Amino acid sequence: MSTGGKMEIICGCGNAFEAWVWQSVNVTASPELRETILKGEMNVVKCPSCGSRFHVEIPFLYNDVKHGEWIWVYPAGYGESPEAARAELEEMWERISADMPPAIRQAIETNYKTMLLFGMDALVAHLKSQDQSDQPRAAKNSPST
Repeated sequence: MSTGGKMEIICGCGNAFEAWVWQSVNVTASPELRETILKGEMNVVKCPSCGSRFHVEIPFLYNDVKHGEWIWVYPAGYGESPEAARAELEEMWERISADMPPAIRQAIETNYKTMLLFGMDALVAHLKSQDQSDQPRAAKNSPST
């Protein structure tokens, strides 16, 4: 399931407004969100005062059952001190998984590759490389006409 909610955003012009942003996306359940990410439109808002459009950088979870991935995407600035982001994620996972039945927690830890990426550009690059590896390989030495 994909989730989001309204949050207060402050534009560069100083205007504060509420906008709806994604906090987690499940591209298996909502495949159109993968395309939204690839187009650079995920969590893009428009200031009602000045009309500026900009990306809201918040940590969010990208979940892809087909590829068995849980990708935590943090704002690019967190990449300067990745240890803090990793510690935050470990603490969050402990809180979230504490209420899970043990079998579910084990299934997630066994069947999903967990990654931490910094910035939407890193996620887009990962998805594009995934698209490349998902493409069928051309047969070597195929006959030419």
